[in-house]
Amino acid sequence: MYRLTVFLAAAVLALTSSASAQRIALAPDLDLELAGGVQPRVSLGVQEAPGGDAVRYGTGLRRARIQARVLYRDRAGVEYDVDGASGSVESVDLFAFATLADGVQMRVGYFPMAQPRGGVLTPYIVLDAVDRAAVVERWLGGTLGGDGRDLGVDVTYSRGPALATVALHNGAGTFGRAEGNYREGLSSPDLINGPETAGVAGSAAVAVHLGAGVEVGAFGSVNGAAPARTDRGDGGRAYVTGGGHLYWGAEPGSQPVRLKLDALALRYADDGAGVQEDAGVSALGAVRVLGAGEVFVRGEQYTSSRVTDRYLTAGLSYSPSAALGGPYQRARLTLAYQLRDGDAVPDAHLVILQGQIAF
Repeated sequence: MYRLTVFLAAAVLALTSSASAQRIALAPDLDLELAGGVQPRVSLGVQEAPGGDAVRYGTGLRRARIQARVLYRDRAGVEYDVDGASGSVESVDLFAFATLADGVQMRVGYFPMAQPRGGVLTPYIVLDAVDRAAVVERWLGGTLGGDGRDLGVDVTYSRGPALATVALHNGAGTFGRAEGNYREGLSSPDLINGPETAGVAGSAAVAVHLGAGVEVGAFGSVNGAAPARTDRGDGGRAYVTGGGHLYWGAEPGSQPVRLKLDALALRYADDGAGVQEDAGVSALGAVRVLGAGEVFVRGEQYTSSRVTDRYLTAGLSYSPSAALGGPYQRARLTLAYQLRDGDAVPDAHLVILQGQIAF
């Protein structure tokens, strides 16, 4: 805890002066925007086991992210995000984007597709606790993967308080071209260049801000690519999925009381062993304390093949940057306790203390 506190205190003054990405002029028509964040953490985990509880504790980095955007007249550009938390630089996002008309933007590349609002569409620096809701992580693990990203193209239309996105993507949830719909040119001896894919995926999401901190939205997706992560012994499975959310105060520190509800459903195609249907729901409540902090609690339930797992997260976050008049997410310290009561997985307890610096 001492190391995390010192880490936050040393950076607070430098980080409270600006609430936006840093912009550097490269040429009269070109600008470079830089943003990022780091999340160090210490944790203690206990999992029930037949021979006695298994205990693990340690210190590490949850994320160490840098985002770079090269902009041409603020209407087109390229974004590249990398993460170094593992000790080596790994690609996160890489895509080109362009404004087609007022309120209409297109992206092409590797980026988060339309999905549950509580997934990657909620930036990591404004998570309610130290991690995303467990039901969303379970959904990601059985669809596009934990990164929630895929190779594809999408178009987003925003007008006033409403936003809608439609995407067409490979469905494999990987950066690897061989597993997607990328094909070599006609001069290549092997035109297919990789395994034949069963299909592609289409996704869509809508969200409307109704005022007073209220946001409502929905998503849906059909994936005919039968990605490998859906295999349970007889090959990958196609799936359909959908859900919705209702928020009153989407981001930590945004208002004195916040309430959030997420729900999702997932149905896999029959692979000969029966149809698998999953459903998850997550409810969160948060109350402002200490002027620049929040107490939060989140309850969740995820049912897969009629087996239900339950999750509880409770804790406190405090923002030194908000206490100094800056954004809540700039400098933040979060202590969270998590409980897993599982029918399909062992019961477990996890305590995490996580710091955050964002710029």
